[in-house]
Amino acid sequence: MLTDSQYKSVWERQIEAEVRSLYFADLTHRFAQQRQAITFLTFFLSSGAAAILVAKLPSWVAILLSILVALLTAYSVALRLDVKISTMSKLHGEWATLAIGYEQLRENADGEDTDAVLSDLLRRDLEASKLAAIEAPNDQERMARWTDQVFLQHGL
Repeated sequence: MLTDSQYKSVWERQIEAEVRSLYFADLTHRFAQQRQAITFLTFFLSSGAAAILVAKLPSWVAILLSILVALLTAYSVALRLDVKISTMSKLHGEWATLAIGYEQLRENADGEDTDAVLSDLLRRDLEASKLAAIEAPNDQERMARWTDQVFLQHGL
């Protein structure tokens, strides 16, 4: 059985988990868009279509486009966009699962195994927080936008 303070803490953690879930979904989308744009530009600039367009231009344009392709590729590799997309997606899923877990715990606050469930949720919460602290950007403006959204959804 949850105490009043535990119940309040679980509610707050549920809200925080919902915010983080949306935040990491947003980051996943942002990084995926960046990867798609870089991939498109790299393929286009490396394609025959670009070569035909460049053929009518001075030779320095072709050199510039080759350098641009190399820079885009290096940028993508340096940013590890594929790794970031995977990590942000994993964090989104983990926080969404935690939000559901906290909600279910609140709904079953009088259950017998609440201490064990809460302990497991807190352990997973800590693991997700550690991963986020290491791998995720700290975009306060983006986080505030999702906080406002969740507060609105819950009438807070």
